[in-house]
Amino acid sequence: MNESSFDQIRHRFASLKSNQAFYGAPVGILQLERKRGCPFIRPFVPGDVNNASTWSVPVRYKTVPGLSVDRILGPNAAELTSAVVEAGSELVREGAQLITSNCGFAIRYQEALCAALEVPVLLSSLQLAPFLERMLPRGKALGIVTANSRSLTPDLLETAGLPAGSNRVVVAGLEEAPAFAAAFLTASGDLDVDAVERETVDAAVALLNRRPDVGMLLLECADLPPFAAAVQRATGIPVFDFTSLIEFAVRGLIRAPFHGLL
Repeated sequence: MNESSFDQIRHRFASLKSNQAFYGAPVGILQLERKRGCPFIRPFVPGDVNNASTWSVPVRYKTVPGLSVDRILGPNAAELTSAVVEAGSELVREGAQLITSNCGFAIRYQEALCAALEVPVLLSSLQLAPFLERMLPRGKALGIVTANSRSLTPDLLETAGLPAGSNRVVVAGLEEAPAFAAAFLTASGDLDVDAVERETVDAAVALLNRRPDVGMLLLECADLPPFAAAVQRATGIPVFDFTSLIEFAVRGLIRAPFHGLL
């Protein structure tokens, strides 16, 4: 029997992993707390970070008690670090090989989680920004579309690794877009998917009109990937988002053999 034939019939063994309760879900996603009346009580459509069918592999979700956008952006954000670390640790014990989140502003906890966990941590789509900015030709800029431009502060951009005050990064927010704000910022209305798509496209087009030098777009908010294809059709430039980041990492965690012709 040649070696190739032996390889086809050999037995496979799986080792028990200590304290691991679940198998087959390599991505763990930390979620903001969803209390009744808060903006996060809404459906999550395919493409949203919070919709499990978005992903090419099974995922597990874990709510961080007390975590909200207001808390992350507030002066006492550090008080929730231990809760974020504990939730991340629980996901790892449950089998997660990669930890992410459903809010790009959670990048504030990136360093703390990296120090506490033994798996890769990618908490924010903003972590793509320095990579994308370096990809751009000289004279081109990176456009970032976010839920609220006032919340995407210079210190968050610096935490993501972008140079302070860079003219190669320009931000547009959706805080004045009625359908988006009603569904995602104020919890004052249902999610009108078509209307939010139009508003996201309009924001991207307006950004390019204001800055024709924008050569790539990053949709920062975890709720915006469902609209990436429409944005690209309207702008004709590369569009990246939370799913671009996580699926890139997944391809490194789970390598498939190549099949082709010699």
